[in-house]
Amino acid sequence: MGARRTSSGADKVYNAAGTWVEHALRTDGSLFTPGQSIWSSRWLGELHQRFLNQPDEPGASFGDKLQAQLKDSPPEVYQLMGEALYFYFLIVATKNSTREQQVINRVLSWSPSPVSIPPDLIAGLTPGIADPGRDFHSGRPFQVGFLIEFIERWKEKGVDEQQMLLGDPWKFREFAMGIDFRSELLKGASNRTRTQREALLHLVFPDTFEPIVSVDHKEKIANSFAKFVTAPAENVDRRLEQIRPRLEAQYGSGDDLFYYNNPEIQSQWDDGYNRYLWDDFVGHARNWMETTSLDSDENDYKVEIGRKLSVARETVLAGADGWGYLVKNGIAGNLIHPIEQSKFRHWIDEFPDDALRALQIMWAKEDAPVAERVRAFCGLLPPSASSGTGTRMTVASVLLMALNVHEYPPFRVTIFEQAYERTGYDKPAQGADEAALYEHALGFLGRFIQEASVRRLTLRHRLDAQSLVWAIVNSRDAAQLEDEGPQQSSGPWDPVNIELLADEILWGVGGLRKIIDGLKDKRQVIFQGPPGTGKTYVAKRIAEWCQEHGGEFEIVQFHPSYSYEDFVEGFRPTLTAGGQAGFKLTEGPLRRIAEKAENNPDSTF
Repeated sequence: MGARRTSSGADKVYNAAGTWVEHALRTDGSLFTPGQSIWSSRWLGELHQRFLNQPDEPGASFGDKLQAQLKDSPPEVYQLMGEALYFYFLIVATKNSTREQQVINRVLSWSPSPVSIPPDLIAGLTPGIADPGRDFHSGRPFQVGFLIEFIERWKEKGVDEQQMLLGDPWKFREFAMGIDFRSELLKGASNRTRTQREALLHLVFPDTFEPIVSVDHKEKIANSFAKFVTAPAENVDRRLEQIRPRLEAQYGSGDDLFYYNNPEIQSQWDDGYNRYLWDDFVGHARNWMETTSLDSDENDYKVEIGRKLSVARETVLAGADGWGYLVKNGIAGNLIHPIEQSKFRHWIDEFPDDALRALQIMWAKEDAPVAERVRAFCGLLPPSASSGTGTRMTVASVLLMALNVHEYPPFRVTIFEQAYERTGYDKPAQGADEAALYEHALGFLGRFIQEASVRRLTLRHRLDAQSLVWAIVNSRDAAQLEDEGPQQSSGPWDPVNIELLADEILWGVGGLRKIIDGLKDKRQVIFQGPPGTGKTYVAKRIAEWCQEHGGEFEIVQFHPSYSYEDFVEGFRPTLTAGGQAGFKLTEGPLRRIAEKAENNPDSTF
């Protein structure tokens, strides 16, 4: 089989995996300090007791809990855990392994005699092999726990049997799949270790087992191409072994045979994959990048927000004076709805101790998966500080920009929902919490980057991808509308003939659509410019358009003496039926139009 990846840099990953096999499976050696005994039954047993048999601490992050579990361990145990984490990260596709190194180095730093990751092994952490998915990262204790128990069972074998297993991929698979878990952590949790098992098979035998870490994907592929399976096959990997050469003969060989580089193949087994939708989406991204500047138009202001929040983060973690001002200043902008910004700012002002604790959890320097940070932070947000799941995640995503704006870009539910719809990408599970929504969005951005790469469009990082998603969803030019054919109206905010209105006011369709989408999303738009440039005319004409579709509007001109009583409700001089002067409670324009809107919920006012 030609399962081994051949793309640039993949050889570094396989070399690192080979080093691990040599020191952890063939001997009791060490990855980081060759010649020292680290992967031995003695230290594995010690780590088993401290890590796998320790009770969970509800609410604690992986890093905090691990530090408590390993407290006062011998140096060898800290190093063994660091080396286990190294192998855990090997499969993960990434362009930058800084975060993975930080996780490993943090564990090594707890040791009374800390060691470092050798440079050649650091190189092996990129580019990785596969995207293992959300559960792999959120279930890190189970994945690493599997490695420890696997090696423990391995060390119980004699040298001859070990050599036999390393010489026979299928016997090795049988052994790995048949591990009987004995630890408190993994008893009854075999399903949560499946991804690491699949990663282990490929890294140890890259020419035999596919670089696929999803059992579900393997089954779907095998079932979709069952006609190519002609010999008895006792497991899914045996079936894939027969399928690959038949597909290579038809479509050619290469990396990602079953995935993005071969959309003809993927579309046959992946029900959610539509290559033509991705062709269209990436095509719009290409057009946008060719006609505008991605950095100056979309990225730069987000990078600046990330920089401000990074400064705020340092102050928050230090608990220094002025942290509240820096946080409130950092989130200023259009990434968070003004009303939600106001709620969050009020929470900081009214409950600074609670807000500081929540921010310190979100921004902690320790290694905590994004999901852990988000769930803990959102769990501490009171209802008064945010309106709901999607809004809480928008706030949390902007705060995450302080960690790395290029990897953790801002999020908004409605934007990503439309992107999923336009590409055929799976939607999050019903009732997904904030962390699940964000991780799903990060998965989509990763997929977008891959789909763009296949079509020879380079996106440097998730921020590039997010900015393009933002731009594509929020701007639809006339050519695109023409390609899509007649638009079905869903109310006054999505008029059928928006081109006619654009022609009438001498605006581009894309610009007008942006204004209407802004009104729909934020309920307000401010026109700025010198007198006589048509601001009032355009605003009034858009409002009249809504009126033509069943809505209504009023024009109010504010001036220095205009008061609450004028705008909302107040007493006005009047003459009674008998001609006597008096006062009458009179509704202002806000009350009048609010009542009309209340009586006509399907129209826009």
